Amino acid sequence: MHVAEEIRAEAAALIDHHALGVWKPNDADRQAAVALFRFLETGLPLTGEQIRSVLAHAQPSDGTGERLLRLLLMTAGLLDDTQLAEGPAGRDAVDHVCLLLDALALSRPADR
Repeated sequence: MHVAEEIRAEAAALIDHHALGVWKPNDADRQAAVALFRFLETGLPLTGEQIRSVLAHAQPSDGTGERLLRLLLMTAGLLDDTQLAEGPAGRDAVDHVCLLLDALALSRPADR
């Protein structure tokens, strides 16, 4: 199964696109990232349940945030599989998602 590698690659691509200004997260993306970032600030590991909870309460997207939504749902599934999530590829994938969440949560909205 190459789920972890796919998650890592997608997170890395979104980080790069965000840094280059190619991808500008919408409000729903940013709010989800901030909510998940707050979980990360507790120092506890991110869980699939936390991701699904945030996504369940997220504002409806206009469709442009589908990449982030899909990535977060895949990450929640990865985190549900403890053996896979705790392996080197799983940890690397989750680390990249956390870096993406940090970047989104700490960046300024595009219109400011």
